Amino acid sequence: MPLISIPAVFDGTTIRLLEAVPFQEPYRVMVTFVEPVAAAVDAPDRSAFWASFGAWQETSGEPTLETVVVERRSKSEPPAL
Repeated sequence: MPLISIPAVFDGTTIRLLEAVPFQEPYRVMVTFVEPVAAAVDAPDRSAFWASFGAWQETSGEPTLETVVVERRSKSEPPAL
């Protein structure tokens, strides 16, 4: 069976996995310490990303759709280099 790596962080007392484990049954593991980290590794702050949703306001998708249709049409000549 192939080895599977899952990223984790050791805080001095506990090992915290950063991804879900793809197994449900007990499993033999090997812990490898790769490099020290300056601070605890947590999920990145995505609040600005989520707050930006809905920022793009357009009344109709027709101009965008028209551009896509025109650009996808076959051309008789190859593009110039």
